[in-house]
Amino acid sequence: MQVFHSFQEIQGCRGAVVALGTFDGVHLGHQKVMRTAMEKAAAHQVKSIVITFASHPLSVLCPEKEPPRLATVAQKERYIADVGIDALVLLPMTRHLLDETPDEFCQQIVDFIHPSCVVIGSNFTYGKMAAGNTVSLTAFMGAYDIPVLTLHLLERPGRAVPISSTVIRRLVQMGHMETTETLLGRPFEIEGTVVTGDKRGRRIGFPTANMLIPEDMALPPDGVYITEICWDGQTHQAMTNIGSNPTFSNQYRRIETYILSFQGDIYGKEVTVRFLKRLRPELQFHSAEELMKKMEEDKGKTINYFQSQGLK
Repeated sequence: MQVFHSFQEIQGCRGAVVALGTFDGVHLGHQKVMRTAMEKAAAHQVKSIVITFASHPLSVLCPEKEPPRLATVAQKERYIADVGIDALVLLPMTRHLLDETPDEFCQQIVDFIHPSCVVIGSNFTYGKMAAGNTVSLTAFMGAYDIPVLTLHLLERPGRAVPISSTVIRRLVQMGHMETTETLLGRPFEIEGTVVTGDKRGRRIGFPTANMLIPEDMALPPDGVYITEICWDGQTHQAMTNIGSNPTFSNQYRRIETYILSFQGDIYGKEVTVRFLKRLRPELQFHSAEELMKKMEEDKGKTINYFQSQGLK
């Protein structure tokens, strides 16, 4: 997938079908917009291209009110590539971009791509003060004989409400990882670097790969989770604790992952932790022995989960 960071960089995409949106989290509704663009592109024998933004407008306008992110910029790029899109315009969120009028924004799409079609979701807004919408976009593109296909929002399975980043963010923060996976079309993931911990887990028979809490990201609540951990193209079954380990003193909030059937040093590795199911909230125990007993129970449940999924 070609990746551009401005309209001026775009090459080889004249006449492409554009999927246009914020696409925070790249959930199933977003993927529907992208796949529709890909279908139209195949019919026209042109490329498919996503135009989106690196972050939420509030990251510039009012950073303290920015909602927690469902994906880093790198994750967002990878998720879009996984859909099968040919090219991506990932625009940095800047004051200049936010000050563009809806017509100025649309004119750049026409000047640098002149798409054969634009595909959007019915709730898409754009331009200064979010003044642009599906009606204004359709009218602007119509002046250049460029059709705009507006899709109804994809509904949650079993519920007459649309899938949205807001709903998914809330599900993550409540620890409902299985429902989150259903709406994302993949498990919720956190990426980070393995750092040196206090090595207490090693002393009680549960060595862990420790990650610092990532800034600005949505995060499941403190507790123990069935997970997978991935690095260097490898995927391992695991269980992960988020929290401050209140059984011991002088602790800090972090992400600790115990990897099943693995021994080795992965300090400094960039890893991805996939959250599959919440086992329990974080608990405070009276002794290390009580904690070890509970962790053995958690481990058994984790092994049973993977076996029930046909994974050994």
